[in-house]
Amino acid sequence: MFSHYDDIMSVEDVMEALNVGRSKLYELLRSGQIKSWKMKGYRIPKAAVKDFVFSQAQMNLERYSELPD
Repeated sequence: MFSHYDDIMSVEDVMEALNVGRSKLYELLRSGQIKSWKMKGYRIPKAAVKDFVFSQAQMNLERYSELPD
């Protein structure tokens, strides 16, 4: 899924991978929805980005299953 990215991603990498803007990404980072640490800017583990994507997919599946037939 994110094989061409390094194990530690930059803000720009994650913006590209998730197709989100800088403000939205910083919102996700500050809220803890995507785990990261700051060291001369944010450093985001690729595993944390994958976890976020999978958690969002699961949330959408749960909402879909709650819809009436």
